[in-house]
This record gives sequence, C-alpha cells and structure tokens, in this order.
Amino acid sequence: MKRLLRSVAIAVLLSCRFVSAEDATKSAGETKPAPPAVLAAKPSLRKPGFCFAEFATPRPEEYLAFFESVADFHAIRHDRDYIEAESERGQLTFLDPKIWGPGHPFHGKLTGTGQGLGIEYGIVVADIDKAFAAAQQFKDKGFPISTSIVLRPWGSRDFRVLASEGYYFRFTEGH
Repeated sequence: MKRLLRSVAIAVLLSCRFVSAEDATKSAGETKPAPPAVLAAKPSLRKPGFCFAEFATPRPEEYLAFFESVADFHAIRHDRDYIEAESERGQLTFLDPKIWGPGHPFHGKLTGTGQGLGIEYGIVVADIDKAFAAAQQFKDKGFPISTSIVLRPWGSRDFRVLASEGYYFRFTEGH
C-alpha cells in the first residue's frame, strides 16, 4: 500500500511507502488490487526513489486536461472523483477531497482555497515553448500563468502557474 507524504514538494520527497487518499478511506477488505493483466501490461514507475504527488481539488477533470496539454501526462486510472495520470517519468493524482472519509488526516480540513500555498511543484517538459502555449489555453480556467518564460541564472528556462487551489507549478526545461 502507499502512504502519501503531502506537505513536501516533489523535489524533496524521500523514498517512502505511500497510501493513496482513496485507499486511506477504505478498510483493508475494500481495496481492490488491479487486475493481473493491467499490472503485467507495463512496468510500474513506482520504484524506490520515485516521487509522485496527489492534488486535492474539486476539479480533477480540469487538472487532467491541463496536465495532458501542458506536460504530456495521460490518465492511467480514471474514476469519478479520482484520476491517476502518468508521463514517461512521473505520476500525478487528482482527487476530489470529498472522497476522504473520517479516518483520513485531511478529512474536513481543506477549504479548497489556498490549500497548496508554500509548495512548489517542478515539472520538466520536453518543449518549454510548446508547454507555455498549451498553458495559455487554461489561464482563464483556474490555471493562470504567474510568470512567463524566463531564463533563470542557473541556465534553464521556465514558467510558473498558480492554480486556483494555491498549487504553484514550475514547468522547466531539462538540463
């Protein structure tokens, strides 16, 4: 099982065992393993040292559309209020916080406004100009661009998006 470490940016997450927010609300008997054919179809990215993030939002579908367009993620699991998305090297989960039951540590604690403040999530993209053009299509849909493409002193270009829930996303070139 997986236990989510939520208060740390992806770049500083350590290798841990995580519990998804969905599984945290279920008893052990309720958690259904993926069918063997699904598990065998593709090797898992989740190996020691791999980092991922879960984003609580009442807009999981919009988050999926944003990350599909901007950073080449695609859905690998798509339930009503819970979506797992994957790129070649990372996984993101978007979930509606209403699925958190009374046993979950965040149950009833998130307001939906500013909950991600203080955490910056960095995502490397293959083509920063293409990603920026895609992000501009979402600026009026809860993903406003807070900083356009900038050449940073460390030599890479990036742009920043501050989502309406307070999540701060940095899309950057690889080096």
